[in-house]
Amino acid sequence: MRDGYAAEACAAALDWFDRVFPGEPVVLATQTANVASMRLVAKLGFTEVERFHAWGAEQWLGVRSSVTPSD
Repeated sequence: MRDGYAAEACAAALDWFDRVFPGEPVVLATQTANVASMRLVAKLGFTEVERFHAWGAEQWLGVRSSVTPSD
């Protein structure tokens, strides 16, 4: 199954960001009701920070970092 254009474009942008700003996290928010966006953020490696209610709907706040914590 081929990735959609959104996944390809976002992955390319995140790769560029990781090269230009190594170690800097990327933060995003989307509505939990937006199933396609929720699938995309999971595919791109974002992890949930919190859920909150704003703009009349539940929102999902996530972060993605190219740095892995060391022990």
